[in-house]
Amino acid sequence: MTPSKGSPAGPAESVRVLVVDDIEQVREGLARLLGQLGGIEVVGTAADGVEAVELVGTARPQVVIMDLRMPNMDGVEATRQIAARHAGVVVLMLSAYGDESLVIEALMAGARGYLLKGAAAAELADAIAGAVAGEARIAGQVTRPLLAKLVETLGRERETRRAAEEARRASEHQRRREQQFATVTAHELRTPVAGLLGSLVTLERLFASEPLPPQGRDLLAAATRQARRLARLVEDFAVVAKESEGGLLIYPARIEVGQVVDAVVAELDQQAAARVRVKVAPGLRAWADQDRLVQVLTNLVRNALQYSPPESPVDVAAGPGEDSRTVQLSVDDRGPGIAADRLPQLFDRFGERVPGQTGGLGVGLWIVRELLTAMQGEVRVERNADGGASLRVTVPAATDA
Repeated sequence: MTPSKGSPAGPAESVRVLVVDDIEQVREGLARLLGQLGGIEVVGTAADGVEAVELVGTARPQVVIMDLRMPNMDGVEATRQIAARHAGVVVLMLSAYGDESLVIEALMAGARGYLLKGAAAAELADAIAGAVAGEARIAGQVTRPLLAKLVETLGRERETRRAAEEARRASEHQRRREQQFATVTAHELRTPVAGLLGSLVTLERLFASEPLPPQGRDLLAAATRQARRLARLVEDFAVVAKESEGGLLIYPARIEVGQVVDAVVAELDQQAAARVRVKVAPGLRAWADQDRLVQVLTNLVRNALQYSPPESPVDVAAGPGEDSRTVQLSVDDRGPGIAADRLPQLFDRFGERVPGQTGGLGVGLWIVRELLTAMQGEVRVERNADGGASLRVTVPAATDA
């Protein structure tokens, strides 16, 4: 690298310039040419990008005239390093190559302009003065292909945005169809299911005092339980429909948590209920909508029973939360657990089913989250000591106030 020798001190307003080119005759000739122009002081020359980066730190030029193709470090990388280390230094590329991709690469590295070798001295002087003033200068010979490249890039970006917008519309259309399906299903099923359940409950009362064969009692009890399960599914659809209409109706009150757990277990058939192990702290009270909390816990317990090995136990526990103002309910199974890559989508509405999974419509856990959010609660999932899933539900505790 060569600081300029014997350069007379320019006037106070002279622009300090560093010339970088790997061909000695070119850089020295350019330095002499610029030195003869008024308002420019050449403070040094460099033979490659490495020398240029080092000399910028010592000679403190305002403008660097940078060649593109050089050994050791090319002009693009040198420009990138200068722009990163010396924010006030302006780099003008001076190259024999007018390919628009090179121009774009140089400008992205931080160059303020791109000129072609052979440019007139007046054009160079004008570009240097403009660079110090904050202007950008690109040689006219490369402007047209550069604009063509820019138009092509903008066209591709426009197509990408159009495709993204079409995908968004398709997704929104699918979501509306899902909401419409839930609304229609809930509306069409609620009345007949309610009538069926009411008839079965009435039959149970009518035959409560009359002897029935054991098989008849079992069939009637099983039919009632399945009707309750069907009614719960209808309520799940109703939650989906209500959410799409703009809000869930929640009626919080002071409730006994033990009664909620008992109600959930009572709705299970005998075989499933035998697998559920319950542990509830005595006198535990929460501030929540009892029917909605039963719905939440029912979804979690049925999910645990369905996806854990047959005959394996499912533990349901309730006690004070980590915060004294909360109550925590947990459902633990001995199943395969939940893969880490599925956790982000676990509570999505109509979530994707994993291969081999059967049963359910993919809304149960989403409903759990939505109902708990409406009750100012939350749900999280963990992996328990047995390798299965542990779902932790937190709801506000009922205070004396």
